[in-house]
Parts: sequence; C-alpha cells; structure tokens
Amino acid sequence: MSTAQRTVLVQAGIGLLATGAFFLVGRTAGISAFLATGCVLIPTMYYAWVQARTLLAARILAHGVLKMLLTVTLIGVCIVVIGIEPLGFFATFAVMQLGYLGGEPPRKQASRRVG
Repeated sequence: MSTAQRTVLVQAGIGLLATGAFFLVGRTAGISAFLATGCVLIPTMYYAWVQARTLLAARILAHGVLKMLLTVTLIGVCIVVIGIEPLGFFATFAVMQLGYLGGEPPRKQASRRVG
C-alpha cells in the first residue's frame, strides 16, 4: 500500500470518528463535520490517484496545486452554499490534516553494531 493510499485511509478514519463525535454534540455539528470530511477526502483521493499514475515531478506538483484549489473550492461551497456550523467543520478539518502524519510508513531504525 502506498503512502498516499495509507493517508486516505487514516484521514477517512479520523473523519468518521470526528463526524460521529460531533453528531453526539448535535445534528448540525455532525453534518458540518461530515462535510469537512468530504472537503479533505475528495482532494486527497484525487491526489493519491494521480500519484499512483505518474512519477513526473512537474505533473505531481501541478496536481498538488489543483488539489489545494479543489480543497478551497469545496470549503467555499460548504460555507457559502450549504452553510456550516463552524466548530464541527473546522475542528474536523484541522484534525484530519493530522492524517498526513499518520499516513507515513514507519521508519526502520538503523541497528548499531557493537564491536
């Protein structure tokens, strides 16, 4: 499994947990958390798909910019068109960004030989 795929899975898990927690707070907060999950996962899944299909640095960089634009557009649509409860939305969005840390594969530590 690639790092990008692992990041998608970690972020999806974080988003589902946050959405469930905010539904305990209230329906509007839960829906807002769910929308934030979509605002993070849709661009991340797109970027993971791109990374699986190319090794060209310029193309990956260009699609990284497109990923950011897609994220901003989705956030704008959620705020302006749909309407959100800010705490549920932005708390979920911020916590899901930690998924980029969780998507990194564990690093092997170098063994030290004594002798």
